[in-house]
Amino acid sequence: MRKDEIKRYVLEYLVDESILPITVLETAITVPTDNTFELKRLEIEMNKEIRLKEMERERVKEEREMQMQKEKEEREMQMQREKEAREHEFRLKQLELGVIKASDPKIGLDTEGFDVSKHVKFVPKFQEDNVEKFFNHFEKLGEQLKWPRDKWSILIQSNFTGKAQEVYSALSIEDEHGL
Repeated sequence: MRKDEIKRYVLEYLVDESILPITVLETAITVPTDNTFELKRLEIEMNKEIRLKEMERERVKEEREMQMQKEKEEREMQMQREKEAREHEFRLKQLELGVIKASDPKIGLDTEGFDVSKHVKFVPKFQEDNVEKFFNHFEKLGEQLKWPRDKWSILIQSNFTGKAQEVYSALSIEDEHGL
């Protein structure tokens, strides 16, 4: 086969595969076979078009993959929200039926509606060298913030350190409720 026959065959194949426009074939027919510069220019043009098509395909493929990933993440988030909603409804039904107490940590409230975890941050820092000042400050806060007295022991022990923590840990549950 001669060079121009091979070129013609390749161009026809690329046009058939819709990689190159049909106009390339028309220009290839009119190109003189002895004009090597013109052939080189056409070859470069053809390679450029091929590269552009490949880049376009790659861009479309990446966009599709990003869209699919985004849709997957949205589905997962929706499923998580639905799961949480079902769990919440289940806990509410259990509350209605009396299966669990309102003081269950998953609900976050005790029977009086007092959430200890939201108030513990207001408890002053315990200092072993000035215990009296700590207790006075704690009592004033407890009165001002209207903390239920039966929750004071829970709040106060959360900031104990050192010997005070050791003593509190040594108390029996009955002694603890007497505080």
